[in-house]
Amino acid sequence: MYKIKPVFLIAFFCIVGRAGFLYAQNNVPVIDNADTEAVVYCSESVLVAPGIIVQHIDIDAADKGMQVSIVNYERNEDMLGYEAVGSLKYNWNSANGTLEISGVGTDEQYREAISKIYYYNQNGNREVGIREFSISLLDADYLPYTKHFYQYIAKRGIRWTEARKAAEEMEYYGLKGYLATITSSTENNFIWSKIDGVGWIGASDAKNEGEWFWETGPEAGTQFWRGNYNGSAVGGNFSYWNNGEPNNVQKNWGDDEDYAHMVVDPSGKAKSWNDLSDEGDKNSPNGYYFPQGYVVEFGGMENLDLQLSATAYIEVRDTKHPELDYNRVQTLFCGTKTATVDLIFIGDEKPLVELIPFESIVQVADSLTLQPTISVEEYGVYSFLLNTIDDAGCPYADTIFFEFYNQPQAVFDLDSTECYGYNLQLAFTGTIVEETEFTWYYNKQVFQVGVGVDSVLIPLGFEDVERSVALKVNEKGCVDESATMEVKVKPDILVSAENPEGCSPLSATFEAATNKPAQSYLWDFDDGNTSNEENPGHTFINSGDELLSFSISLTVLDVNACENTAVYDSMIKVYPVPHADFNFNPQEVLITDPEISFSNNSHAAMFYFWDFGDSTFSEEKEPIHRYSAMGIYPISLEVSNSFACTDSLVKQVSVAFDKLFPPNAFSPNAALEEDREFRVYADGVSNDGYQLLVFNRWGEVVFESNSQQNGWDGKMKNGNPAPSGVYTWVIEFNDFRGISHRQKGNVTLLY
Repeated sequence: MYKIKPVFLIAFFCIVGRAGFLYAQNNVPVIDNADTEAVVYCSESVLVAPGIIVQHIDIDAADKGMQVSIVNYERNEDMLGYEAVGSLKYNWNSANGTLEISGVGTDEQYREAISKIYYYNQNGNREVGIREFSISLLDADYLPYTKHFYQYIAKRGIRWTEARKAAEEMEYYGLKGYLATITSSTENNFIWSKIDGVGWIGASDAKNEGEWFWETGPEAGTQFWRGNYNGSAVGGNFSYWNNGEPNNVQKNWGDDEDYAHMVVDPSGKAKSWNDLSDEGDKNSPNGYYFPQGYVVEFGGMENLDLQLSATAYIEVRDTKHPELDYNRVQTLFCGTKTATVDLIFIGDEKPLVELIPFESIVQVADSLTLQPTISVEEYGVYSFLLNTIDDAGCPYADTIFFEFYNQPQAVFDLDSTECYGYNLQLAFTGTIVEETEFTWYYNKQVFQVGVGVDSVLIPLGFEDVERSVALKVNEKGCVDESATMEVKVKPDILVSAENPEGCSPLSATFEAATNKPAQSYLWDFDDGNTSNEENPGHTFINSGDELLSFSISLTVLDVNACENTAVYDSMIKVYPVPHADFNFNPQEVLITDPEISFSNNSHAAMFYFWDFGDSTFSEEKEPIHRYSAMGIYPISLEVSNSFACTDSLVKQVSVAFDKLFPPNAFSPNAALEEDREFRVYADGVSNDGYQLLVFNRWGEVVFESNSQQNGWDGKMKNGNPAPSGVYTWVIEFNDFRGISHRQKGNVTLLY
């Protein structure tokens, strides 16, 4: 509830008379705003009543408080904001343009809360003009135009006659209440914006159909309309009937329409009136014409001037923030420290301007013109305050920036007369002051870009194409771009080799490919030999024990007089070849002792393979071999190394016998056939040159044979059996090697 200080209450009840309402000298409740000059609203929010006075009013109920109402409220446009004070509650009612403040608080707290309420406009196409604000207690709205207070009383189903009586029984701080009388569009708009439903107002034609009078308040007895919907105003008095109203529709329960209320039917004319019966449209409780309440007006009945409301004004101007057209305003200046700026605004507006630097070291000449001149001492970014006043007289302040930077030159170290290799190293050779972005171009395409990338390595590639490079530098927006420069490239050389590695001697064939026609070739085989052929062949020798690599180089001179040398490190790899060598012991081998020892004298070998010529083999380094038969055997040794390179050596060995061992006795009557004759034979004995002679004891030849297949059967030359006894034999023969032998001995003939 509201607590008005006791001294005032005593004065209030004791000094009310015909002269009106008088205030005591002390503790008089006051809501006042001495500053009623309109505050200009341009674009930034403005305080509604920073000098508001609230005195001797304490609010000690949570649902009571004060309110600030926009009298001529433009919905969806006007807005009130606030800076909260203490524990007070705030509620913005967008339907009627009222900001309510409620809660327990002192007059000082409410004064502070009201002083911090601000206005702003959220519509770009604003309704210009004066906005009027009413500041009053929360329980009633105050209209400065009429100096009256208004309340909407919500009560469903109330009759007009009941509402009239109830309104007349109400009082607001000594002001008598009555159903509202509306005598101007200002009052009509204000009431319409504040009500929440169908509201009865104080007009009726119940006494005389078609003669509409105000029946309440100080306007009671004033006729303002005559006739039905096509009637006319009386005496120039204000009225605002809906289309087709008043129409005095007869109700099915017998009443006609004799009482006025404000229309809320959205299909009707906004803020207009219509006539209803005393009960309203009682059969349609959910319709637009079922009574919802009534509007009570206070004031004009007494000579009492309460200062329980205040008025404030804000002039909403049709303003537009002058904005620089940055598409046309130059803010970056390169290579200079003094520049004249053209301040061009969007729409070519020409507001009053003032350009003020934030730094004392910056000088501005002609700062009040649209073409000020700025001078700085060092390159950098400088901020300025730009004050403008538009055609509506609205001031604006903006911070703008102007940049002064070094103008770099896009230069780099390319010699257009030089022939370059597969990779082109370029470096920026100009001067920069600030952080700079470099954009390198290769063949008119961006190759590399980045801050601080002042050098670049460009692989020129192998294709037979024209090549070019260029550079763009951007130092804080100051840009320079070089001309495109052609690049002469050394001929590309591609060398391939057939049979590039193997055992010595290695014969390799080379083939050269170039991206441009060549005038000459010069090959260097890294062994003291060269060639001028395009595709030469060459034999490489490795006489050592280790892998030997040869680096091949080719120098080509192309048709553009560009020379290039390609070096292929270790392109040719020649493996070492081992040397096979061996000896054996004994040198002369008899079948009676056929074992041979081999000594391996090979060089740079790791693996060994012996073939003894008798279908036997060995992988030992120094084997011992025993032959099982006489003969001449080819002994081969094959050696190899870790590169699978081989060498071999073949030597012969003879396995012979030292003498024959014929039998010393035989008997033609022996049980075994082989014991029935005396035959001298052996492996390794050749028939060529063979002669066997048998002598008796008198030295006579009793048997002779020229073939070792023919032996003595014990008979004389005449065919008679020889007598038993000892006989002497002599044999001459050639062995398998062609060596002649002669041998003799005795044999005993037995029977």
